[in-house]
Amino acid sequence: MDTPNLRIQRTMATSVSIPADTLDSVVVQGHWGKVHRGRWHGEVAIRLLEIDGNNQDHLKLFKKEVMNYRQTRHENVILFMGACMAPPHLAIITSFCQGVTLYSVVRERGHMLDINKIRQIAQDIVTGMGYLHAKNIIHKDLKSKNVFYDTNRVVITDFGLFGMAGVVQEGRRNNVLRIPRGWIDYLAPEIVRKMSPEVAEDQLPFSKAADVYAFGTIFYELQLGDWPMTNLPAETKIWLVGSNVGVKKVLADANLGKEVTEILSACWSSEDENRPTFTPLADMLEKLPKLNRRLSHPGHFWKTPE
Repeated sequence: MDTPNLRIQRTMATSVSIPADTLDSVVVQGHWGKVHRGRWHGEVAIRLLEIDGNNQDHLKLFKKEVMNYRQTRHENVILFMGACMAPPHLAIITSFCQGVTLYSVVRERGHMLDINKIRQIAQDIVTGMGYLHAKNIIHKDLKSKNVFYDTNRVVITDFGLFGMAGVVQEGRRNNVLRIPRGWIDYLAPEIVRKMSPEVAEDQLPFSKAADVYAFGTIFYELQLGDWPMTNLPAETKIWLVGSNVGVKKVLADANLGKEVTEILSACWSSEDENRPTFTPLADMLEKLPKLNRRLSHPGHFWKTPE
């Protein structure tokens, strides 16, 4: 498909065109569309949504997400710059993250993360997510691939866009439940129990508490450099997460020490009302041992595969 010219709105009243030749290659393919690297007053990320802009229900949902982006401005949240609101081409334009995803950091550079760095990264995520939740914005797809890390700063991206996934997939649905690798690890039990081929992604019970559960998985990745239950098939994970049996085994096997285990246990609580909000989580992270203090367990240190 040819790359379109885009008329970008900085506000609901003003707009400006971006010629097609300012859009570079696709950076990533998401549930809801493609992210292009582009140039518009500097380098930007252009999220082209693959939805029917002529469908009024779809357009209304898209405009709601744009409004969420427009009301955010925080150092740990991706910077909104504009949106294309004219069908058939719908897009959200943000600053371009120069760093790498946290997914890559913990797997490729994990040996460089000491406990102070892990705590700082986790605190930045909690601060950014607390800000979004204070504005009643649910991320719905919080994972290490949607968190960027550059020059000691965390930036959370793609919040809210997962709500568009069911619209994108509408008409492509069949009797097979498609589960991307690693996705189950971020999903709270109440979401996993509702999953089926007949239920669209945007109909799943995402909530602020579900975002907290997803943060728990990222915090686990920071400690051990991978998802929990990595080598198990998706069907087994679904049962273990949905029944919450897997959490106890994961925590016992990880042997991460009292303080880290308490945070993970709280985030991964089987009942959503028992999970903390991001405000008390910030206090829990602040109380973690520092590198220059005696640790409760050596598991707080990063262990390289060697």
